[in-house]
Amino acid sequence: MPSGNTSGSNRADRRNFLKLTGATVVAGSLAGCGGNGGNGGNGGDSGDGGGDSGGDSGGDSNGATAGDSGGDGGEDIVIGGLQPYTGPYAQTTQEFVDGFNFRLDEINADGGVLGRNLVFEDRDTQLDPAEASTLATELIEADDAVALTGPISSDIGLTVGPIAEQNQVPHVPQFVGSSEFLTRDSRYNFRMGLAPAPTNARAVSQFIQDQGFESVGAIIADYSYGRAWEQSIESVFPDGIDVHMEVAPFGESSFTTYLRSMPDDLDLLITASHPPGVFTIYNQLQGLSDVNPDYVIGRSDAKLSANALGDSVTQGFLAQTQPDPFSDQYAEVAQRFYDQTEGWFGVLNGVGYVVADLFAAAIEDAGEANPTAIADSIRNIELDTLFASPIEYTEWGELQNLVQLMVGFESGSPEYYPDGSVDLTEEFRSEPLPAYDPSSDILSG
Repeated sequence: MPSGNTSGSNRADRRNFLKLTGATVVAGSLAGCGGNGGNGGNGGDSGDGGGDSGGDSGGDSNGATAGDSGGDGGEDIVIGGLQPYTGPYAQTTQEFVDGFNFRLDEINADGGVLGRNLVFEDRDTQLDPAEASTLATELIEADDAVALTGPISSDIGLTVGPIAEQNQVPHVPQFVGSSEFLTRDSRYNFRMGLAPAPTNARAVSQFIQDQGFESVGAIIADYSYGRAWEQSIESVFPDGIDVHMEVAPFGESSFTTYLRSMPDDLDLLITASHPPGVFTIYNQLQGLSDVNPDYVIGRSDAKLSANALGDSVTQGFLAQTQPDPFSDQYAEVAQRFYDQTEGWFGVLNGVGYVVADLFAAAIEDAGEANPTAIADSIRNIELDTLFASPIEYTEWGELQNLVQLMVGFESGSPEYYPDGSVDLTEEFRSEPLPAYDPSSDILSG
């Protein structure tokens, strides 16, 4: 344990994995067949926002239906969307939806799935659990949705999760990091864009060891997800490093006092443990001459980070991500996105793309648009897509063998987005991370 202080229905035997890549799904399998904190809590799972969306990639939002052209072998297959278009996560949501619809349009243009179109029936939850509950039920019962996606905050994820289990409809939210989102008995809920705090902390711990850091600080949000980070830091960070943690309210807007309490020799400052304050903390840090960490880790999309922080993003800010913007496959998709929209295909776009990819592959594998069969396929799939590691799930829906990246920034532009002013650099790539086990205190394995 580091030293420091703080203030303030089972088919598990069928592990004959379906191995597909995104290109294979579109060009091969689908065409050949006739063709989204710690222990619950109040939001805060996707990070501080900012910047513009970088392109409109298909389909309207705010309750619109997306997906047309392509397969004509039967009725459309409906995917239900539960998005917070209203509220602080509206920008994050639009990025996810743009990527999701981009992939959906590609699949439908190439023949659909089982000869049928995938259609996205999208609704605005307004970040209200009661509204999300009503809409989820309507999508399942009235619109015959065979799968659900969209929730960002833990409150919404924890509301929709039981509905998915009760109705036996697979639910893959955008970003729900609550450790309570999944239990050992979960069979229809699946983690995606945001791992739980213990998993994220394990990746940061590997980064600390790799870099040989000796002094680490963290700003902890005073709600369940932030407190889960606090517990995880105390449990999984390497021995022999000095850790200083400051606890700030969830809605804090002035972090100067907390930052001035940090040691002056910090190697690393963690702000991913205060998701709503990630960008605010970094901006306020720029005005302090006596607090100069080498790196600041924020849990956020690299694209939104660059747009929100401007040129200062190149001065040590790191985005902790799961999609791999340095892979050839990612670059190919990002180039297609740019050719169609003239926008930057960011990590949040990538998460939406992956969710659409996952649903298509699972339906294809199941051979039918039956929700129970789709959930079984997701649970037993190994899908090579835009993440740094194949999508694999435990029996209860937790991502396993997940690889995370620490993404830095420099002047320039990605090859697939020549209009940009910053390029991305790979600062660290984790080893495969053990799946979070909800029956244990921290991590399994």
